[in-house]
Amino acid sequence: MANEPNITDTLKTALADIQQPALPDEFYLAPGWLLLALPILLAIAWLGRKWYRTYRRDSARRLVLQALSQIQLEQPEAANAILQLLKQYLQTKRPGHPALAEKSTGFVAFLQRSGKLSEQQPDLDQLLYSRTSDPSQLKAWHQFAWLWLEQHREQGLDV
Repeated sequence: MANEPNITDTLKTALADIQQPALPDEFYLAPGWLLLALPILLAIAWLGRKWYRTYRRDSARRLVLQALSQIQLEQPEAANAILQLLKQYLQTKRPGHPALAEKSTGFVAFLQRSGKLSEQQPDLDQLLYSRTSDPSQLKAWHQFAWLWLEQHREQGLDV
């Protein structure tokens, strides 16, 4: 009995000869995962496109707000520069808009209607045509323009 091989030793040698199956060389994704990933990727692409279009649409507003922040209110032509910025912005968004041809009071009234502002309208004629401008009126005009640019929506430009 001492020379007979043990059953466990025989099984171990038999198991040692069994080879593991070869691993696949390429990565395979189940069709269920592909069906799940496709709508997710489409949704991400759609949201990215929507964000990019919004970013591009608001680029003119960002540029005007940047230029508006660089206007020094101590300069004598500050009120006119603010008015020109607003008219250029409106010309960019809606070329040939009827508000561009209006006088300053009509233009300010349009800004208030389209932006739904409750702020008091500054007297733009006095700021533009008087020899000395009131700093508080100029500050109010600057703040009015800033608020309009921040609050208006492009659909409101048709008012």
